Amino acid sequence: MVLELKDVVKNYNKRVLDHVNCTFKSGVYGLLGPNGSGKSTLIRLICHLEVPTEGKISLDGVSIDQLDKQYRSILGYVPQKAGYYPDFTASDYLNYLCIMKGIPYREAKKRIENVLMQVNLSDTGLMKIKDFSGGMKQRLSIAQAILNNPEILLLDEPTVGLDLEERMKFKQFISEYSGNKIVILVTHIISDIEDIGNEIIILGNGKIKAHSTPEELLSGLKGKVWECICTKEEAIELRKIYSSSNVKVKGNCVELRLIADSKPMENSFMVEGDLQDLYLSILDNVKAYR
Repeated sequence: MVLELKDVVKNYNKRVLDHVNCTFKSGVYGLLGPNGSGKSTLIRLICHLEVPTEGKISLDGVSIDQLDKQYRSILGYVPQKAGYYPDFTASDYLNYLCIMKGIPYREAKKRIENVLMQVNLSDTGLMKIKDFSGGMKQRLSIAQAILNNPEILLLDEPTVGLDLEERMKFKQFISEYSGNKIVILVTHIISDIEDIGNEIIILGNGKIKAHSTPEELLSGLKGKVWECICTKEEAIELRKIYSSSNVKVKGNCVELRLIADSKPMENSFMVEGDLQDLYLSILDNVKAYR
């Protein structure tokens, strides 16, 4: 299965996506970028909720416009803000969606039990959705997305409202679920995709600024990440010159983590780069060329 975006453009009052080219095969893809970079728009286009202004989206060489319902039947989507029927229980809500998706009753019952167990909502019983916590509602949103065991799963900021333990369980679930499926996870939280992303895509100003495996992307940072301890005044000046991925104030001193081609100051020492270093360095470059 190959999902391909070719020269995709999306305009509203302004250009939101600018000639995006991307190919997805089985695996977990982390889609990163600041607010307004076009992440959610891209996901809505892939979901076929909107159509490109220009360009084409195809699955195995066939336009998703042509596939239409056949394409939608293999999709699962977790939006940023999901709509619920507040007086429904979780089971009622999922049963209603099974009817809408044409899933037979006997099969629906098993699927509902399974997905509620997967997202740790099996014990909600007769509790109404209006009484759910934010994290419970988010887990229910994930449950509805996997009801049809989709081959393409799209998650737009799926960990909002989840606590640390729930985030860890979510990452484990995605790792186990992905298999031979396409999973695209939109986030601005690096830790959500760290360790589970097969490929990382970074959007900035509607364009893809980086797309590769974490290992290949991080290889470009080798020898360029430094840590140093300096005064607050020195820190202010250094951050004007270099990308800074971490700042810790310790008394009268500041511990800085900088991205630089050469040693930024005398007491700097080289450290291994991570995805957060990469992400912030790319975003700084995007801001510099706005």
